[in-house]
Amino acid sequence: MPSQLTGRLDCQETARHYLDLVRANVRKLGFAPGLGVILGSQDAGSVTYQRWLMKDCEDVGIAAHDLRVENGMQMVKLVARLNQDEKTHGVFIFYPLRYQEIKDDEVMDLVDPGKDIEGLHAINIGFLNKYRKRMDDGTQHRCMTPCTARAIVKTLKRGFGDKWMAGKTVVVINDSLRIGRPLTAMVANDKGTPILCHANTNPAHLEGFIRMADMIVSAVPAPGYQIRTDWIKDGAFCFDLSGEGNFDYEALDRRGILYTDTTKNSVGKVTRAMALLNLTYAAGVE
Repeated sequence: MPSQLTGRLDCQETARHYLDLVRANVRKLGFAPGLGVILGSQDAGSVTYQRWLMKDCEDVGIAAHDLRVENGMQMVKLVARLNQDEKTHGVFIFYPLRYQEIKDDEVMDLVDPGKDIEGLHAINIGFLNKYRKRMDDGTQHRCMTPCTARAIVKTLKRGFGDKWMAGKTVVVINDSLRIGRPLTAMVANDKGTPILCHANTNPAHLEGFIRMADMIVSAVPAPGYQIRTDWIKDGAFCFDLSGEGNFDYEALDRRGILYTDTTKNSVGKVTRAMALLNLTYAAGVE
């Protein structure tokens, strides 16, 4: 944490800070940690994100390998090989895959928990819910925590301090294993009150939840979905994780409400920094 808080939700600054920490950790290791980057679909968002992740790896001195598969069986075989490869310290898979023969959450559990830098294996999710910091596999390596959820928390804490969450009400509109569910666990761990919403949440209740929220995190991929600005109270923080844009940024600016957007101040770069930080822990940094 900086000695002087920024008072902003600044994803660019937060990402720079943690990427510098990744570089320092790579220097401590004395070698380039190996990362298997698996692209298993032609989803447009995944293809773009993969390109950015590979560039980040090059910038911080990580030996990333661009790996492609076309179906579930190829994925199973590749993950098994990477789990056994001593030069591969971490595995990163781009979701959604939408394979008929194997579900995404089953693929998540194929990755060795110690190499699961996305923090999505059931063991790592369990550690998160128990608020465990270290793995119990004999290595005492740090537990892997889900990258996007952690990126939100780190961006918030860089601006407003470690204790901001305590006593706050946080509405999360997304119940995925990558965002909504782990984020609500992190909020609870920091003594906040999480409210998890999704497609089946009663619309009238959703409005009420948003009106009381100190922080709103929305990751709804539906085109045209947007949260009404007049539901958001003064002083609330808004995190937009949808490529569609779930908030009216101009209206938020007029109200002086702090937010992240999906372009200039995107959480995505912080998410990638969290994954690479997890990789350095998996490679042996204490």
